Amino acid sequence: MAIAERVVVVGAGLSGLACAYRLERAGIPAIVLERGDAPGGRAQTERRSGYVIDTGPDAMTSGYTHYVSLLEELGLGDRVVPCSPVMGLVRDRKLHELTLDRKAKLAFTRALSLPAKLRLALGYLGVRRLVGDVDPYEMVKASELDDPDQSAYEFGRERFGREVADYLVDPAMRLVTTISAREASIVNLLGAIKGWMAPLINVVGGMDLLPRTLAERVDVRYGVEVSAVRERAAGVRVTYRDPTGGVNAIETGGCVITAMYGDAVAVWPPLAHAAPTFGHQLRYARLIGITLGYSVPTRTEAYVVQVPTIESREGLLMLMQHNKAPDRAPSGHSLITVYTDTPATERWLDRSDEQLEDWAAGLVESWCPELRGGRDMAVVSRWPRTAYLPEPGYWRRTAALIEALPRGGRVQIAGDLFNGSSMESAIRWGERASARVAERLYRGQGRPVSSAQIPLVK
Repeated sequence: MAIAERVVVVGAGLSGLACAYRLERAGIPAIVLERGDAPGGRAQTERRSGYVIDTGPDAMTSGYTHYVSLLEELGLGDRVVPCSPVMGLVRDRKLHELTLDRKAKLAFTRALSLPAKLRLALGYLGVRRLVGDVDPYEMVKASELDDPDQSAYEFGRERFGREVADYLVDPAMRLVTTISAREASIVNLLGAIKGWMAPLINVVGGMDLLPRTLAERVDVRYGVEVSAVRERAAGVRVTYRDPTGGVNAIETGGCVITAMYGDAVAVWPPLAHAAPTFGHQLRYARLIGITLGYSVPTRTEAYVVQVPTIESREGLLMLMQHNKAPDRAPSGHSLITVYTDTPATERWLDRSDEQLEDWAAGLVESWCPELRGGRDMAVVSRWPRTAYLPEPGYWRRTAALIEALPRGGRVQIAGDLFNGSSMESAIRWGERASARVAERLYRGQGRPVSSAQIPLVK
């Protein structure tokens, strides 16, 4: 039986759309208010000259269980494809290959010295239990491992030695946090080790496939700027400005806010009061993605190419998109994205597209000289705020914030606030918020709650 009370979801990113979809499946009408003109948040895809270009989130593993389950539920399970199992690593200005599905071959890579390989093997045995305690998509659950006085680099150097810290730990942290290992939490390193043990997968059709499909199943209103969310005696009042500039309000039984922390606090001040020091210590990750198309193929089969800080301070990582999924580039072409790290982004946001394209091409073609002279397309994407920098102590502060928020409140927070930038995490928190709101509404009407009414209750 459906519930008459509706729920407002702020934000049509993956978290908000997953939340609204689950609410609708539970018989609770949901309205999604989105200030932009399209769904997906940062999960966007452009199509140009035969290339399919993901301009936001990119990499996935088979650990994206909720993400893949949603695709299957929507009849899109056949779009999931395996990625190349080859990972690249830049060392001494050369691109080395590591075959992840054949761990024994790692012993023969020239990317690491023999002593470093031995330290890596012994170090892993020493941290294996800690790695097992971390869910890479729910890292806040391992907040007790977050040492505010020790960085991922210091931990890695202590456990694996300097060479491994420089050439594996540091680029891994740059890949998942946008900053060097010297600024990242131990928890992120442990999460990366576990997360990247799973095979890489991706989606034919682009990263906007899932949000576009979800948006077709729920009520999304675009061009709407929410200005206030206020709890009242009988529910929640959501005030917003519509596309014409008019100010309106919706009286609702519950609200889920999926905006980033600063925007969420602006519309719902109680979030700032829950953990007063959280916002003061929060720093945002910033990215520029420069995607280049080439009319010639690369020699490497690598998809993710890790770039240590000592090899390039500004070039965060490189992704060979044509080795990710079969539809990303025309046959015989290459599609490559280079990202800038957060410090470089802060300095370069005002650079022209042409300057950024030439800089990225210089890096790409120095590591893949076979591409020189073949560039035929470029797209630049600027993200002034992409996620939160998980510095040492971040996960402890996040756990304290979660503990301070009312679990059964009429207003719930979702998005990727509680686990950094991850599409899987965003969906999990959206589904969790939907379950909590639905549970409150059903019990408020004296109705029993079942897993059939509220799927994926956690």
